[in-house]
Order: sequence, then structure tokens, then C-alpha cells
Amino acid sequence: MNHSPHRPRPAAATGAGAMGIAAGAAVTAFAVVLLLLLTDGNGFGLFGLPVLALGAGLLRNGVRVLAGRTQAGDRLSRLALIPASVSGLAIGGMLAGADWDRDGTFAQLAGFVTTFLLSVVLITLCGRPETKHYLGEY
Repeated sequence: MNHSPHRPRPAAATGAGAMGIAAGAAVTAFAVVLLLLLTDGNGFGLFGLPVLALGAGLLRNGVRVLAGRTQAGDRLSRLALIPASVSGLAIGGMLAGADWDRDGTFAQLAGFVTTFLLSVVLITLCGRPETKHYLGEY
């Protein structure tokens, strides 16, 4: 019997927190690359600001899930809806009108599918009953 005053963290909560941190780090790194495009005089780099906010939110709530903070799982799953939605739209758009003779098309499609699947896994882990009980969301 566990006599520790701390609640044991379920595997789903650990996975959700770790995936949130990993996704946040990847999105933040991508945002830095986008912001570096500003030095080239390219206005496309301004998209790095909202991407940086998304990455920081994913990182912050991933850490909060691991710490067992209330409502962190719900926030993390709502943030994960953004890359899931964007990649889902991109997959649909590519399937509808992509030029399949180009070399980079399959790599882009693979990236969007991977992002979509990882986002769905993160949302699922945040919605698991054991994660919700651990975070006090039930």
C-alpha cells in the first residue's frame, strides 16, 4: 500500500504531459525558425508570433499536467485541437488538389498526417478517465 502523501500519476497523464512538452518544444523551435525569416525581409516570419504562443502554451500545460494541476489536461487538449485542425485541413486540401509529381508532396503529406495523429493521441490521453481523475477534472 502506498503511504505517500502524493497521488501516483497514471500512465495516461504521464504520456499526455510528456507529449505536451515534446509538442511544445517542437512548435517553439519551428516558431523561432519562422521568426528568423523576418531578417530576410520576408513578411511570412510574422506567423512565428502566434506559433510561438501555441508552443509556449503546449509546454506550459504539459508541465502542469505532470504536476497534477487542475484543468491542465483540458487546456492541453484544447491547444492540441489547433495543430489537429490545421493538419486535417491541409491533408484534405492536399488530397483534393496536390501535384503528385513534385518531390516534396509526399513528405509534406507525411508531416501533416503525423501531426494529425500525434495531436489525436494527445487529445485522447488528456481525455482518459484516469487522467481526468488525477487532475481533478471529473
